[in-house]
Amino acid sequence: MMNNINRHNSSYAGRCASFGFYANSVLLKNQDNSFIEKMVEEQVELLDGNRLLYDTIDNNMMNGDFDPFFIREHCDIYNWRETFFRQNFPNGSWFTVDFDDENQFDPEDPTLRFITIPYQITRYFDRVVALASAKVDTEFSWLKHQVYFENNELLSEEAESKYKWEKMTIEFTEEELGGEVQTFAHCEDINVGFSDVAHIIAEVHQRGPKKLEEMALKAVLLQNISSGSNDFLPLDYLPTELNKKAATGMYNVEGAAPNNISDEGKEVFERMREAFNN
Repeated sequence: MMNNINRHNSSYAGRCASFGFYANSVLLKNQDNSFIEKMVEEQVELLDGNRLLYDTIDNNMMNGDFDPFFIREHCDIYNWRETFFRQNFPNGSWFTVDFDDENQFDPEDPTLRFITIPYQITRYFDRVVALASAKVDTEFSWLKHQVYFENNELLSEEAESKYKWEKMTIEFTEEELGGEVQTFAHCEDINVGFSDVAHIIAEVHQRGPKKLEEMALKAVLLQNISSGSNDFLPLDYLPTELNKKAATGMYNVEGAAPNNISDEGKEVFERMREAFNN
């Protein structure tokens, strides 16, 4: 984004972005560390107090990684962060810059919200909280209503597809994406393979308990995270096949749809299998 600003620094958009970076720098010098830690603790409580699991999820979101065994946990954190953003940065308190359309700065614009908020609450949430926590003297309080957030449409789309439950419930449907070519292209854009897609489908359309093998593997992975092990994978004490599934997921394009999902889910599963086979 800095390269964009350098290229456009003589434009109105560039000057607004430059001002935004300056305003943010002032706020960040006055961040409230106790508030920041309290917000982390609230998220950790969503994970039954497991700080190491939170750290794993936070790191995944910063890097755009998808974990097929902890989908709901990632969605819970994403939902909390989305609510935090809305509560702490109401319309009129922040702005972004769309260099492709310099007349658009309104945070009420749904397109600008879409390309900004998912990107910020995943890739840069530590900074989002720090900006929300800032305590400044009265004469600088207006800066709290001039917070600048960079945007990234592609990474926002990827974040919603991987971590937002409401998005997952319509993801990969023909109505949402169109034909097989468009569907496969979308999966490439958001960096998910067939096993990742299958896990999302299985989670969203679940109608019964998962296979004992998957539940046991998740328990092992959770224990490994909770132990603070630096050697996350491979798990030497597991059979080779389970180690493979721990790394790549439970599903492959040759396998059958899981039995514990709805008929609609099985239809979506088969549709995605065809998209990846063609």
